[in-house]
Amino acid sequence: MKKFFAFLAIAVLGLVLVACDQPTQTPSEGKTIYLNYSGTASDKDFNLQLFEDFKAERAAAGDKNTYVIEYLEIGPDKIDSTVLDWAAPNAPDVYESASDKIGILYGKGALARLTGSYKTWVEESNSKLGVDLSTVNGELCAYPYTGDNTYYLQYDKSIFSEEDVKSIEGLLAKAAEGGYHVGYNLQEAFWGGAAMFTFGADYNIVYDEDGNIVRTEADFDSEKGLKAAKAIYQIMTNPAWENQSGAPAADSAVKATISGTWDITACKEAFGENYACAVMPTVTVDGETKNLGCFLGGKFFGVNPQVSAGDTDRFVAANELAKFLSGYKCQTKRYEEFSIYPCNLEAQQHPDMAANPNVLVLKAQQEFAHAQAAVPAEFWTAPANLTTGIKDGTYTLDNLQEAVNAFQLAIVGAAAAE
Repeated sequence: MKKFFAFLAIAVLGLVLVACDQPTQTPSEGKTIYLNYSGTASDKDFNLQLFEDFKAERAAAGDKNTYVIEYLEIGPDKIDSTVLDWAAPNAPDVYESASDKIGILYGKGALARLTGSYKTWVEESNSKLGVDLSTVNGELCAYPYTGDNTYYLQYDKSIFSEEDVKSIEGLLAKAAEGGYHVGYNLQEAFWGGAAMFTFGADYNIVYDEDGNIVRTEADFDSEKGLKAAKAIYQIMTNPAWENQSGAPAADSAVKATISGTWDITACKEAFGENYACAVMPTVTVDGETKNLGCFLGGKFFGVNPQVSAGDTDRFVAANELAKFLSGYKCQTKRYEEFSIYPCNLEAQQHPDMAANPNVLVLKAQQEFAHAQAAVPAEFWTAPANLTTGIKDGTYTLDNLQEAVNAFQLAIVGAAAAE
């Protein structure tokens, strides 16, 4: 049944996407077009104003249509599990989603493939990270609008110099000298699993024509994966390391922490006027030096092709709304209102950003961070065996290859590993 629907959807979309080939399409004029939008409840008033801006811009361009947009309060972290029937009349046409949901949504047929000028516009207007976050199975399927969900070093600059924080070795050595600790939550996959990307080991999810996962490919059991595991080992066995994230307590020995962008305010309060930040430090293993691997995620607008199947005007209007909301003006307004870092290249030139050290670090970290798009479900549990084994002494440098072999097996499955 799913394959039949996929065939039908492709047949319909083949006609629809031709009509959407220009970035400023106008649906048939003089009608009322109803759209459902799914977004964060707390941002409703902000988004409703953006809808009014969208309508005004369309009218100024000569569009005679009337747009009625229903607001559905479904957060980007729950969209994949909350919407059960993407073809239902009340399903969203345009919706906010966290980037790591893209594989699930792709499998549900809830993402329209971007082609023609829409595709060109997204690729040329946004950072490479934004494009990567919106791509699944080699296809651009969404409109990115943020790229700031990551973590990096936040520290007390009265203790650590800019030179100290360039490498994890220098950071830990300086901390040990003063009896301090460095917080780095390696025992959770978001941090520890991402550290396995440090020397280039990675995964790739392969899908069939219906969006079903066929297999996951990976090379974590290679030399690249072993080097990353050695980096994790040398950090976790250092006496200055502490498995911690977030802002340290006032009496904590942690004076430097690999903490998230969501922890910036709390870390500033913890370190006061001595607060400073820097990209993920480098680590050197077997003569090779790389920045420690990390995830960098964001959010995108998806356009659901199922709810508008057979209605070209509605489908084009949904794409135009998603394009508008992910454009320069709206991404700039989000930064000014919520300090959300944009993907739009022009919006990234906002004058305030040049004076914001956290933004500068985030921008620099994009150069090596791993886009948190489709992630194998097993990835969130696989690192536990590695880090637990290092912590309890099961794994040492002598048998660490066994740990990366187990990591690989957990990601790709037994059949693929044979």
